[in-house]
Amino acid sequence: MARPTRAAAAAAAAKRARSSSLSLTDTESPPPKKMPKKASTASTAKATASKASSKAVGKTASSRKLAFPPAGLEGPYPARLGNPPFAFPPAPELIPPGATTPQVSGGLLSAADALSRPLLIGAHVSAAGGVATALLRAAKLGANGLALFVKGHRTWKSKPLEEEAIERFRETMKPEREGGVGYGPESILVHGNYLINLGNPDETKWNTAYECFRDDLDRCHKLGVKLYNWHPGSTVGACTKDESFALVAKAINRVHKEVPEVITVIENMANAGSNILGTAFADLAAMIALVDDKARVRVCLDTCHTFAAGYDLRTPETYASTMDEFSKVVGFEYLAGIHLNDSKAPLGGNKDLHENIGLGEIGLTGFRELVRDPRMAGIPMALETPSGPEDGVMSEIWAKEVALLYEIQAVPDTEWEERKVEIEARWRKERDAISPPKAKSVKKTASKKGKKKQRSESEADDSD
Repeated sequence: MARPTRAAAAAAAAKRARSSSLSLTDTESPPPKKMPKKASTASTAKATASKASSKAVGKTASSRKLAFPPAGLEGPYPARLGNPPFAFPPAPELIPPGATTPQVSGGLLSAADALSRPLLIGAHVSAAGGVATALLRAAKLGANGLALFVKGHRTWKSKPLEEEAIERFRETMKPEREGGVGYGPESILVHGNYLINLGNPDETKWNTAYECFRDDLDRCHKLGVKLYNWHPGSTVGACTKDESFALVAKAINRVHKEVPEVITVIENMANAGSNILGTAFADLAAMIALVDDKARVRVCLDTCHTFAAGYDLRTPETYASTMDEFSKVVGFEYLAGIHLNDSKAPLGGNKDLHENIGLGEIGLTGFRELVRDPRMAGIPMALETPSGPEDGVMSEIWAKEVALLYEIQAVPDTEWEERKVEIEARWRKERDAISPPKAKSVKKTASKKGKKKQRSESEADDSD
């Protein structure tokens, strides 16, 4: 056999070398990573101290966050307004046969107790910083009643109430002699989540709304609150109003079985002639008629909603006529709350635009009739008027409005027409000094086809 040439031998050797090199490269593990130098004792101590310091700062910040009462809401609190309680004039037409006192509404107090106390006037105050802070804000106003949200009001999901928050709320509710600020269940009206629509026939959406509704009531029960008020909803154009009424009643009947004690309070609404439920007194009566446990269903009248839906409240005569209709269609035994709002929109305007008391279309006389009506005794009456920033302008405006309502309640009939002019001028000046009215912006037509005109500042939705 012929020997390979030198060139062939060299080529074969090179091939073997390449093969060996590739094999080693593919199978060898990478060299171990170079280990970092061990930190010095001084460096370790410094890092540990820094970490401990960070934890301490976090703990301190957390403690400050949980401090109660928060800064600005500490006592002492002003004396409650409305004392001594107003002595309601005799009203024989309001005394039911066989009774000795005027008929009062469906609040939690007896007629005698309700009439012996100031009206439960207050405001829908913020619960920022924890639900118990709402009670402190009401106390800062000198209020005798209040409304609040017990969770986020424009979101489906909220964190559960912590036991500490529940205990703190219950302790703060207690009378002053027991260390609280003195708001019993009769004086508190919780407002429900705005997203809830129990009149929607879509099963999935109804179930979502119901769970949010039930969660609201469960929170009320845990806090010891008895009155829960919410907007009944809308047909969304997908069914008749009667079908929607049945869906609302279905939710009420179900929640009454699942959550004890809390009373469901249906609010009347503003947009008469629309798909919205509760715009007419007859709507409220229709929903109540379908509820099994009548002892646990009530209604709340919003004065702005009532006026916007076409029920006049401006004069003694029109106020009496409207309340007479309410009495016949619904019944004062079902009234358990009032939202105190004047209206920027005219009578029957179907717009829910809140204005400060006496400075809108209803006027001071209408509110004087309301607060001199003995049937309003013993139920929470909450302002939802334009208020300005929380804990600043808010407290000043609402405190003045609460005082204003007690003031006009006490003015005798013989002095009212003369005093009304002076009181309104003074109050308007005070309100404008605290929160100057905004100039109306010029309406502009949207450039895109089909878009509605932009609304002016005065048409902003103050809905509650």
